[in-house]
Amino acid sequence: MSEVDGPKGQDLWRRADRVIPGGATYRSRSARMAGDGNLPGFIESASGCRITDVDGRSYIDFICTNGPNLLGYLHPEVEEAAQRQAKQAMLTSFFPPALVEFAERLVQRSPEFGWAIAVKNGSDATALAARVMRAATQRPLVLLFNNAYHGFEPEFMARPSDPAPADNLRRVSWNDAEAVHELARTEGERLAGVLLNPLDQNPMKPTREASPEFLAAIEDLRRTTGARLAIDDVRHGFRLHPQGSHKFLGVQPDLLCLGKALGNGHSTAALLGVEDLREPCERLFFTSTFIFDSVAFRAAMKTLEIYNRDQVFDRLVATGERLKQGFLKAADATGHQIDYSGPVTMPTLLFEDDSDNQRARRFAREAALRGAIFHPSLNWFVSAAHDDESIDQAIEIASEAFRATT
Repeated sequence: MSEVDGPKGQDLWRRADRVIPGGATYRSRSARMAGDGNLPGFIESASGCRITDVDGRSYIDFICTNGPNLLGYLHPEVEEAAQRQAKQAMLTSFFPPALVEFAERLVQRSPEFGWAIAVKNGSDATALAARVMRAATQRPLVLLFNNAYHGFEPEFMARPSDPAPADNLRRVSWNDAEAVHELARTEGERLAGVLLNPLDQNPMKPTREASPEFLAAIEDLRRTTGARLAIDDVRHGFRLHPQGSHKFLGVQPDLLCLGKALGNGHSTAALLGVEDLREPCERLFFTSTFIFDSVAFRAAMKTLEIYNRDQVFDRLVATGERLKQGFLKAADATGHQIDYSGPVTMPTLLFEDDSDNQRARRFAREAALRGAIFHPSLNWFVSAAHDDESIDQAIEIASEAFRATT
């Protein structure tokens, strides 16, 4: 282990390896995805945009727990709303009032949808979306795009190490409009719907937006086959457009999957749908032990309130642009050629001529040793808690890390 993990962190890795199936099981949630020892493995506490590891070392965090940290860790207003609800009830035998209020709030902010179903995490939302599309059309096939991640359901896993019943899935390459047209021609009568990620963001790859031709092909497929469209906004929600990533894309989906940032760290997610999908959704059976957690609903409603009130999206864009310009200047000053791609609210940094990702990993380690967390192979996130001071400090750390990276 490197010196990024101190004695307590190294001891926890040893203990974890004895009792937890390590390596790939937790995939992107493990610091090992960044390479052993390049990022701190165990986090003791978090506040605002900063995290502290078990050895007491503090970092400015640009992973934001892979998306949920939207307003800042332990945002005081969100936590106050959560604690107030916790004093009344968390789980009860039947529906809590907060469930209805939560669904109302979601539909009010997205009036193009007629209903909302609360779920517990993003994988629930995407799996339920596929079930609704199949129930509505009475067809088996769902179209996905190569390497797109839609949660841990075996059917959706894109990696060959995860055996999956893929008979009812079709995958084509991102931005391959002709492949979409061909699928509509050959299997349109069996196609229930499309599950679309707003961006093509994959490990160690530049972020790619959807081309106009690609989106037009999907719209043509919907028109000619009657297939439905679900947008997986679990990772990208609230960071591409205030009302949802479908607005960023310029499309109107039948279903919208929300999660991650929705509760600012509290575990809740949702599926929103257009009115004519209400009845097919009603025919399905869906439940979960902790689905009606009132505390998470209250936290999510307060998160949405603050997000709108404080114009958080505009702040994220301004913060992300400040970070980007600082990184580009720092890389240029230290002689590094980098590819800084994607929306500034959730960018991807890669080094040119770094096919094995080793230079990016060295940079991440050097930055972590100086007090900032930049993932070397996944996209980053900014939060409303990243103020100018923390961004400028992070840029200075990045400058030093660039100089130390060879």
